[in-house]
Amino acid sequence: MLSFKNDTFKIMQIADTQEGTRVSPDTIDLINAALEREEPDLVVYSGDQIWGKTSFKGSREKVARVLSELTKPVRERKIPFTVCFGNHDRQVGLSNEEQFAIYKTFDYFVGESEEGIDGVANHVIEIKDGSELKFLLYLIDSHSSLSIGYDHVHDNQIEWYRKTRDKYEQEYGHLIPSVVIQHIPLCEVFELLTEVKKNTKGSVRGFRTHANKFYVLNKGRVNSAGFMKESPADPQENSGEFDAFKEKGEVLGVYFGHDHNNSFNGKVDGIDLGYTQGAGFHVYGPGKDRGVRIIELKKDATLDTYDLRFRNLVGNQVKEPLRYAIYQIMPTNMFDAVTRAIKFFAVVACAAVAAIILLYFFG
Repeated sequence: MLSFKNDTFKIMQIADTQEGTRVSPDTIDLINAALEREEPDLVVYSGDQIWGKTSFKGSREKVARVLSELTKPVRERKIPFTVCFGNHDRQVGLSNEEQFAIYKTFDYFVGESEEGIDGVANHVIEIKDGSELKFLLYLIDSHSSLSIGYDHVHDNQIEWYRKTRDKYEQEYGHLIPSVVIQHIPLCEVFELLTEVKKNTKGSVRGFRTHANKFYVLNKGRVNSAGFMKESPADPQENSGEFDAFKEKGEVLGVYFGHDHNNSFNGKVDGIDLGYTQGAGFHVYGPGKDRGVRIIELKKDATLDTYDLRFRNLVGNQVKEPLRYAIYQIMPTNMFDAVTRAIKFFAVVACAAVAAIILLYFFG
């Protein structure tokens, strides 16, 4: 049973470690430092723990070893932990069901997987104060990629949430304050942004359903320390998940990862929506602002949240400076890669034309 040990219950969200068969020592240093500072009551790895089809090749032994390394800092401190799955985990050649079975072998793993609905590791965790139920934490599988973008949480998962919410309300005679963690963001996160002109300083370019639009954070609606360095990659279809969460008002916050370069939170229709930046150093990310999120639940049915960053926890020195530098210039997604390639070849073409003109007139 998970319980308050003092006035707050701390959840640490670790997003997008996205490690291959060799785990970054900087990723582990970040996790260790955050755990030492915060001493959380529960840790949630919120998807894309691992990736790499060519390196893992479906090897259960390799997957188990890497998952063991990533969760070792938590298990060594005897902290309960659970997981969501992201869009990259299954790319290692081992299904999410098979990976979940590996997690189940680890000490202090408290995750479950609801049967009869789509996805893996959909579950709800009770958080109590003594015998009194104070909060529910929903973990939801937000699925993977479609041919045209990202999938959305499915209808039967939303109905599972509704039935679970209503069951607790009927049993206890009142709604239970709740928090949701999943990998891919809700479409409504765009309500925290402002659409701007193309050349606006600090703007990011949208893609797919937001193609050719440019956005900045709405500073009046998000936390002052928040940042956004890439456009949210939300589902291609709004399934009504957010509408379900706001039906009865018991959901206080929804937190996600997926887009490594974003960390901010703000309220939409009374629900706090929050991005957690990537924690992994063997994938693209926001430099030394890689970090984790703390969600601090309080006995008065409120919450607070903030992120912790590598630069403040560990310092400015990384153990793999060359790999760090390479990942800092990597494209964030296929759209970004194509855009960079077009720009590169356009520059090369212009240079070639200029050279031909110079040779023609001065050669």
